[in-house]
Amino acid sequence: MGEPNVWSVARLPDAEHRNAAVTVNGFDLACEIPADDADEPAGATPFGLLAGSLSACTAMTVRDYLHRWRIEPGEVVVRVAVLPGSPPMLDRRVSVAGAVEPDLREQLAAEIDNTPVTRLLLAALTIRTVLTIGAGTSPR
Repeated sequence: MGEPNVWSVARLPDAEHRNAAVTVNGFDLACEIPADDADEPAGATPFGLLAGSLSACTAMTVRDYLHRWRIEPGEVVVRVAVLPGSPPMLDRRVSVAGAVEPDLREQLAAEIDNTPVTRLLLAALTIRTVLTIGAGTSPR
């Protein structure tokens, strides 16, 4: 078995530090361990990175499927918010600027619910998705 093509390393210098140095496939970034009483963290957090994984995977999947269907997607924006709770819930808002016919909207919504990161996370979390095409909205 060869070396993995996706990897990550996190380093915390000691118990006093609130920032982990994270390397993902050779790309360095800081990850803040939020204080319990903080209103909003100053940087990326573990849940923020999780939300980033879901939003990036969703955006790429939407674009790829629309291109396969020969539809120009225009701008694709995916916003994922982590809502508090036990376990937390992810609120995903997917916006596609391009024109998508109603019959393909349902198919696109199904593909959004079937992205690799979505499937992985659904085992542990609820993901609420709202899909907006042009001016129309379709809650999932």
